[in-house]
Amino acid sequence: MKITILTNLLLLISFWSYSQDDANRYLVKSGYIEYELTGSTKGFKKVWWDDYGDKERIETKSSSEVKLFGMVQNEEEHSIHITKGDKFWHVNLLEGTGIKGTEEYYEPVYFTEDMTDEEKKQFEEDILNAFGGERLAPERYLGYTCEVIQVMGARSWIYKGVVLKSTANLLGVEVNETAVKFDENIKIPDSTFEPPADIEFSEQSF
Repeated sequence: MKITILTNLLLLISFWSYSQDDANRYLVKSGYIEYELTGSTKGFKKVWWDDYGDKERIETKSSSEVKLFGMVQNEEEHSIHITKGDKFWHVNLLEGTGIKGTEEYYEPVYFTEDMTDEEKKQFEEDILNAFGGERLAPERYLGYTCEVIQVMGARSWIYKGVVLKSTANLLGVEVNETAVKFDENIKIPDSTFEPPADIEFSEQSF
């Protein structure tokens, strides 16, 4: 969905703002965050990560109703997505199926590693400007001071690479993700990042 792409773009721009000599997904070593999903998609999303995002587990349970051009599309989702390094497992809990594979373009921000800090900053601004985006004044959410970035009808509140809140509205499709719980730098059991043993996975690579 285009809204998801916009949200990821906001996070990527913010990430470049923070990154120096590495490609960590988050600047918080480990954590757990739970989102309430509202708008055209309703439900929840839970995220666990460790090693600055090198290990991550995302569980999503939602129902969506999208109205476009007079047509209504309904969709149910209950899934788990696990990544460890360049390996991933995706489980469709509604169908009891799964895929696994390797992310070919793992650690994608390394193309900036030879840039100076000034060049990185200019690169961030060029991308933001290319999409007509802007940085807004910082705001506090859940007790954290967040960078606020807006691009093409989407806005994100980001703390150390962690999106605590995002809103987007495109072609009448509204998607909101609002953190209702956030714990940082906590102990995450290794078992959290193991794929379910009762799922048969098919191979797929990107």
